[in-house]
Amino acid sequence: MNFIKSFAVLFFILAIAAHSSEIPPGNPISDRLYLVARELYGRGLLQKYEYGIEGGYLDDSVSAAKSLIRKYNLLSRDFADAESAPGISASLWLLSSLRHADKTVNYVKLFPQLSINFDKRLAAKVFYRVDGELSDDPRYDGKSWNGSSGLVENASLEYLGDSFGIRFGVERFSWGMGRYANLMLSRQAMPMTMFGLSYRKSIFQFESVAGFLSPLKDQLDQMENDTSFFTSQQRYLSAHSLSIRPHGNLSLSLRELVLYGGPGRRLEPAYLFPLIWYHGEQLNSRMDDNSMFAIAADYRKAGKLWLYGELLVDDIQVDNDTRGDYEPDQLAYLAGIELYDLLVAGTSGGIEYGRVNNWTFNQARAHNRHINSNFPIGYPDGPDNDHLNWFLSSWVTGDILLSYNGSYRRLGEGRIDSPWSRPWLDSDQYFEPFPSGTVERRLLTSLEALILVKNWIWGNLRFDFTDISNVENIPSQDDKGWEIRLDIGMKLPPFNREL
Repeated sequence: MNFIKSFAVLFFILAIAAHSSEIPPGNPISDRLYLVARELYGRGLLQKYEYGIEGGYLDDSVSAAKSLIRKYNLLSRDFADAESAPGISASLWLLSSLRHADKTVNYVKLFPQLSINFDKRLAAKVFYRVDGELSDDPRYDGKSWNGSSGLVENASLEYLGDSFGIRFGVERFSWGMGRYANLMLSRQAMPMTMFGLSYRKSIFQFESVAGFLSPLKDQLDQMENDTSFFTSQQRYLSAHSLSIRPHGNLSLSLRELVLYGGPGRRLEPAYLFPLIWYHGEQLNSRMDDNSMFAIAADYRKAGKLWLYGELLVDDIQVDNDTRGDYEPDQLAYLAGIELYDLLVAGTSGGIEYGRVNNWTFNQARAHNRHINSNFPIGYPDGPDNDHLNWFLSSWVTGDILLSYNGSYRRLGEGRIDSPWSRPWLDSDQYFEPFPSGTVERRLLTSLEALILVKNWIWGNLRFDFTDISNVENIPSQDDKGWEIRLDIGMKLPPFNREL
């Protein structure tokens, strides 16, 4: 206990010294910057992109990318202003989201933000989201009022030095290069309370985070329905990642994550130490925690080609001696390729494939499942599915991005919260097809136009056509439909005051 108190005091002293220079992933306001930064990185014009870090060092020698760099510089002012003078800034974004299919619904969304730059290295930020569309998401488990819901997207205190950074607060995480999603920590996950550190030097980049997760939905439901019940379920997450860039356009990453908890479980000091091997610590402690490992790589060539991939190992069987060894390997992998300036400058196209085996992210102990606030922490579609997506896009007049997007997904009956039934124990020779059971198949085709003239106003128009067979894994339950999505965003003039 004295160690934990000492660590907390030390961390607080460092944290109050904290500057945000990250792109907050996973929200409608920062998605424009995320899209532009991702293309710049793929073209080899942005040296840092992973972990949501926007990282300077732009190469503007390629004339075809000058307008893209101009957009990046314009949009990044709202999220990465490391050189600004000490001061306070208050901003408000308004977003109107029209959805037209069988019925027409318009959602009005508010995104207020308060930033305090104490100096060039220390900053605090609070970024809220008030969103009626979130209330209609069946996964959302928070409160709603008059059809609107709200949450903290980002509330952080951060110190960022030349090579070392430390932060505390509420954040989303995005580790990986996937266009649709990432495997271990995906931007579609809900924000979590965390503290973390980073170190960047030469060809190395190290990230470490320890987070606090919400109790599972069934615990919260029981507490709400039974006033005599109060959950003692505690849930935690620790993760670290080391990226090495042996060559300017080649990156290799090693990642590890452990999710643990249970009734009355305390925060484990060993998992707080960023350099420890989590899985080894778990084995020696004899605790049934949920650890996983991932290896990732990406390569960019001459601003024309980008290759990336990731392999995640949740659990793998190396023996074949008992029925317990028949447990299917819990693996996930993702790979993609993107090409730029195919026929005309400003065009790009790519294809990406991701697969998550059944039982991956799941575990016998429900509190160790890869879930936070009822949303998957990693791949948003959960286990027992594969997903192929492709796109072709072109910047028109430097301010309008026209895109064709397509995807095909197969989804089996496995879920991240499925009961851990262990059917392999009932067979002398167990085999499980992929995907399992009745397979839902979904084909999605989209046409989209994104308009980015200024950083304070933008628009997005998208037409979707969806063809689904075996909806929700029900045989012969088919559905076809279309939807028009129109988003118009505006940032009101900010309030700025120097300190």
